[in-house]
Amino acid sequence: MPTATLMNQKVREIHFNNDLERKHGNNRQLGSSFSFQVNYSPDGERCVAKLYHSLKDKEDEKLFFLSVEMLGVFKCEGVENEEDKKVIHTQCYDQLFPYMQSEVSHLCTASGMNGLVLKKAKIDPSQVVLNKGKKEEPTLPIV
Repeated sequence: MPTATLMNQKVREIHFNNDLERKHGNNRQLGSSFSFQVNYSPDGERCVAKLYHSLKDKEDEKLFFLSVEMLGVFKCEGVENEEDKKVIHTQCYDQLFPYMQSEVSHLCTASGMNGLVLKKAKIDPSQVVLNKGKKEEPTLPIV
């Protein structure tokens, strides 16, 4: 069975604007979206995962907007084929997401917005689409 082990993670970029409380109180509807991709080293023993998550006020993005891009470097073992990469993909998400969730929660709490917790997506390996076309360079050095 293929396994991914998180070696390092970091927040790469944050954009944040919170004018909700000042203008309209804390009771607003927020929209959420995310993207996730994994790039492998040529030998397949390491990968870099990039998780991007954004939240915005559904009626007026100027009132609340948050986007966070987080990167994780993983050690990969047992990756022998495309199906194994799909399993690694979900493992990387499962390991990186709690760090994203924590960062977003801390940032929102520090801005006076209590109780915001991101909901984790359920990723089924059979639904993962691997990017077979173009090879993207990893955004962190793979050590």
